[in-house]
Amino acid sequence: MTLSDFATFSTAISGLAVTASLIYLALQTHQNAKHTKALIHQGRIAGLRDVFLATAEAEVATAIIAATGGNPTPSEVQQYQFRAICGARIYGWQDTYLQCQNGLLGDDFLSQMRGGAELTMRDAAAREAWEIYRVPGTSFTRFMDEIAGRGEGVGK
Repeated sequence: MTLSDFATFSTAISGLAVTASLIYLALQTHQNAKHTKALIHQGRIAGLRDVFLATAEAEVATAIIAATGGNPTPSEVQQYQFRAICGARIYGWQDTYLQCQNGLLGDDFLSQMRGGAELTMRDAAAREAWEIYRVPGTSFTRFMDEIAGRGEGVGK
């Protein structure tokens, strides 16, 4: 093998290495984008859950009901608290569902979440709360509608 042949061979190998590096970089960039979206979504969900749980406090629930023109009877306060806690749960379920759909969590997490949601949705009041938070047309809504017995099927 002459020096010229060796230089040609080295150039070809160098080109393949650069191509492999670019492919690896593209994959890493794609994965980083997925993780960034997941972190943004987790932050959004955490903020929403914090607000829902804060409004589940009796004094806060009473103040909100009164401020919006309602009559904060003990029964109405309890119903408001229950809906707020259901809202926090639903947003937590949405986070798990979306992370599973995006391949960031395994199917075991989705199965565990589904079991908890099925248990919760056995209660008529929880199904009524779901009606408040459902957003028609989303895959999460179709997933939850199946669990809540609305019969619209799962759209993965």
